Amino acid sequence: MAEKLAHRKISHKEVGGMSAAEYRAHAKLVYLRLLSYVKPHKMRFAMGVFFGVVSGLFYSILFLVIRVVFDLVLNPNSDKVIRPFDGFKFKFGQNFEFTPPAFITEHDLIFTAFVCGLVPLLMLIKGLLTYLHMYYMLWIGNKVLFQLRDESFSNLVNQSLKFYSHARQGELMQTVFNQTRMASSAGTDLASAMIKHPVSVITILAMLLLKNPVYTFGAVVVFPLCLLPVIYISRKVRKAGGKEEEEAGMLMVTMQEAFSGIKVVKAHAREDFESNRFNKASQRMLDFIMRWRKAIEIVGPLVETVASVGIAIGLVYAKMTGMPTKDFLVLNFMLMAMYPHAKALSRIQVSLQKCIVATSKVFEIIDMKPDVADEPDAIKLKKPEGPLIFNDVSFAYVPGTPAVENVSLTFEPGKFYALVGKSGSGKSTMLSLMMRFYDPTSGSISLGDTDIRKYTQSSLRDQMGLVLQETFLFHDSIYNNILYGRLDATKEEVVAAAKLAHAHEFIMEKEKGYDTVCGDKGAQLSGGQQQRLSIARSVLRNAPILLLDEATSSLDSESEKKVQDALEKLEAGKTVIAIAHRLSTILNADQIIVMDQGRIEAVGPHKELLQKSAVYKHLYNLQFHNHQEKTTPS
Repeated sequence: MAEKLAHRKISHKEVGGMSAAEYRAHAKLVYLRLLSYVKPHKMRFAMGVFFGVVSGLFYSILFLVIRVVFDLVLNPNSDKVIRPFDGFKFKFGQNFEFTPPAFITEHDLIFTAFVCGLVPLLMLIKGLLTYLHMYYMLWIGNKVLFQLRDESFSNLVNQSLKFYSHARQGELMQTVFNQTRMASSAGTDLASAMIKHPVSVITILAMLLLKNPVYTFGAVVVFPLCLLPVIYISRKVRKAGGKEEEEAGMLMVTMQEAFSGIKVVKAHAREDFESNRFNKASQRMLDFIMRWRKAIEIVGPLVETVASVGIAIGLVYAKMTGMPTKDFLVLNFMLMAMYPHAKALSRIQVSLQKCIVATSKVFEIIDMKPDVADEPDAIKLKKPEGPLIFNDVSFAYVPGTPAVENVSLTFEPGKFYALVGKSGSGKSTMLSLMMRFYDPTSGSISLGDTDIRKYTQSSLRDQMGLVLQETFLFHDSIYNNILYGRLDATKEEVVAAAKLAHAHEFIMEKEKGYDTVCGDKGAQLSGGQQQRLSIARSVLRNAPILLLDEATSSLDSESEKKVQDALEKLEAGKTVIAIAHRLSTILNADQIIVMDQGRIEAVGPHKELLQKSAVYKHLYNLQFHNHQEKTTPS
């Protein structure tokens, strides 16, 4: 079964509906993979295991001391020889029996105080051993958590734009932040529990058997019955735990969308609607939390109830045999010390059910292959040579509905090209294909004689600067937002880029200058200021190919003039490919490419297109004739 599951990808959504056999096989594969993250830290893990085992074995020493204390305290006037190992006889072969010798023949108050004082001392030592065990396991858990978050986040940011057009960002955040934490918990906390608790149970059980095998058998014979509630509840927890993770993802989606679209929310006065949407998702998640938490918590009382039957049997046995009080106390002290470990062991399986769902989702994210990936032998593009060529390129976001179709174009170095056309004609798709955000469905794009798929994506994009209509600024300082264009730039280069982008003036007017925080998505700045910072970022990048996606269309006249001046400086000596919303900005382009329904309708300079392209002439008349009519006095 495990081999069968190993050869196919398992969605986290499938886990809840697996049969018991399938689930066990899947859980084994997932857990073994989790343990592979522990392997680089095997020495610390071994130390953690060592201290966990010693902590469990320490019970034997502790109970021996407690037995001596009971002998001293409960029989203060006894003149019998005190044997700390009394009752613990070890047989070797047929005729040889060894009983540890007595070491004191009379009571002494100082000795009694000394032995009683050993109890807290031994508890301190045991606590220290437990602390060291937990410390090493926590250290490893944090390392595993760091690696899981690194791999999941890194793989997500390497996914193509196609992935993000379908993914819910809230669910992705939930996976990277919360589910990785649960996965690391499964890898270390559960491993810790499966080491410490069994050793403690076995050690105490061995002491009980040495002391009184019959009483021990009667008290623990019901232990297998403790497994019945665990088996019954496990499947319910698996389903409820999986559903809770899904609802937690939906909760993150609701929050992320509400915060990102806060202007839309407020503009439509939908605060109450969003609160209700959030509360519904929150309530569904809480319902599932209650379901699996109830399942987990009910295991404890059930185990304790079953275990108490063993104690009752022991009480009857003690009465029937006339067991001394001190012996009865020691035996029951051991039993009571064993039951918490037994209860913790009973919860491991239940907790593991929920962790496997989260871990499956994390590995699902880590294992995703990006739609656009570097070829194994991809090379770095140091400097583009030759023209950028579209060779009969077609591309469709949705199969059967081409966004661009049979496009063949050549963009010569150092020239200014403009893409015009109605919305949905394929202009932005052309820029996305140039930057290899997507790969063509058919055809190819090359720089000179080399297909751009032969280059690494990072080196290809290093040769391109992109200025979008909708700018994005990080919630960081102005300085760091400009520096994002080239991370190794000096402060002088950042300031020079800001000056070329006509941004330096307004930056210096700010109280903190370049240290001014832009706010979420640049909310503390005007649209024109945001755009000029975006241009400054591209100036600093200084890429030989510049792509402009309607960079001035949403600006007022004054801001547009300043941004246009900045763009003219940025364009100097570069291959410029601009999507134009306002034709007035591209009338002097070397070539204007007219697009219509994903195809190239016409190519040429402005005056030539007015004569030969009906689509271009229509766009031109819409803008310039309407403008003239609006400015002509009535």
